[in-house]
Amino acid sequence: MVEGNDDQHVVWALCEKHNVPKSFDVIDCGSIDNVLKEFKLRLKLADINSRIGIVVDADVNLKSRWDSVVAILKNMGKYECANIVLPHDGLVLEPTDSSYPKVGVWLMPNNDQNGMLEDFVVALATPGDVLMKKSEDVLTELEAEGIQKYKPVHRSKAKIHTYLAWQDVPGRPMGQAITANILNSDSELAMKFANWLKEMF
Repeated sequence: MVEGNDDQHVVWALCEKHNVPKSFDVIDCGSIDNVLKEFKLRLKLADINSRIGIVVDADVNLKSRWDSVVAILKNMGKYECANIVLPHDGLVLEPTDSSYPKVGVWLMPNNDQNGMLEDFVVALATPGDVLMKKSEDVLTELEAEGIQKYKPVHRSKAKIHTYLAWQDVPGRPMGQAITANILNSDSELAMKFANWLKEMF
């Protein structure tokens, strides 16, 4: 389960690039609140899903987002959560009762930092990419002049969409940019995410 359409298409694109078996659905829940509500519901319907994964943004407080996920797992009483920490490679957690689903959690961008899907996608650019560097320079220039309209929390959104606007087909969605090899699906972070999906499903 993911927060939105962009997340859904990025996951699909990486699954295709890394030959992740198509043994699961990627469900666009429309918001973080809806993901967490659906997560609670599906955990209770243990006989319907054998595996449940969520991909959500850490946003401005990674710890707070992680704590909200752990609280849901603790309330179920079917997962060992006493000293649980979020692994760098994403969480894969087996239940203490085998009739309950295996659980996976990935906090965008990388399970270590505040941020969102767009920070993850920015990190897929090839190191030294001149257009990504130019995108950063332009945003810095706008901010120095105080004429940017985006909120600081949305800086990575402005950066990736500026970068994609300068490609051969301007303004491709992020998932399509991965499929078209504008972004590097073999980067360390992309490989880590694909491996998490394979372990989960």
